[in-house]
Amino acid sequence: MAMAERVCIVSGGNSGIGFELCRGMAAAGFHVVMVSRGAQRGQPALDKLQAEFGDSVEMMLCDMSDLSNIAKLHAEFTAKFDRLDILLNNAGAMWGKHEKTAQGHEMTFGVNHLGYFLMTQTFLPLLKSTENSRIVNTASEAHKMARLKLNDLNREKKRYSQWNTYGNSKLCNILFTRELARKLEGTGIITHCFHPGVVKTRFGEEASGPIRIFWPLFRPFMVNSKRGASTGLHLALSEDAATTTGEYWSRSKRNRGNRHARNDDNATRLWEITEEMLNE
Repeated sequence: MAMAERVCIVSGGNSGIGFELCRGMAAAGFHVVMVSRGAQRGQPALDKLQAEFGDSVEMMLCDMSDLSNIAKLHAEFTAKFDRLDILLNNAGAMWGKHEKTAQGHEMTFGVNHLGYFLMTQTFLPLLKSTENSRIVNTASEAHKMARLKLNDLNREKKRYSQWNTYGNSKLCNILFTRELARKLEGTGIITHCFHPGVVKTRFGEEASGPIRIFWPLFRPFMVNSKRGASTGLHLALSEDAATTTGEYWSRSKRNRGNRHARNDDNATRLWEITEEMLNE
């Protein structure tokens, strides 16, 4: 079992923002566990990172569309490491049509919110036992497009809209972070979430219709993945981020988000509903 060395997990670490989060954490001296959905996409990213940082970066697999894989990831991780300093919940996407996870949840909500929630809960004992640990969640300004209905998180009562559904999942990330911070009071764990900007990544590949057609046209106006990851790295590494907890950030600065992102009653209720869904 690995001892002493600072360790972080980056979900969705094989491309885009996640890849640059892995690179930044490795450059900061962490042993990085890059979590990828599958080996075919993950191996080329791992090869690039290991060419730069050697064995300080390794890959573990976890397809978040089946939440039972998180327990397998945890078993693999804890067989090797006895600490977790930073958890970067970054895996996510936007699906163009109503699809379901292995557990029967709407896919965008299931991966982007339930995945973050269960990853955090599963690894929380290890985070609590590691001094000065942090949890960083990738959110988005897309939360402002949300039409969140807590009685219809799986989008079964309304016509499916990929943008609204994605926005809902990102609002859930922010509300989850706020409630998580409240529940972690006194533990010493810091948690924040951030907007990476509109980044040139493979995001939108699962989308459909006009979004998939026109997304490439906006690429010249997007920021690169390194810049997109910069706020996440600030939250994981800086002393500035350790002075508060439970906040939403963009461009390495605190951001209030919209009024729905600051609704603590909804944050508490979302937590309760999420626990009920995962215990079904």
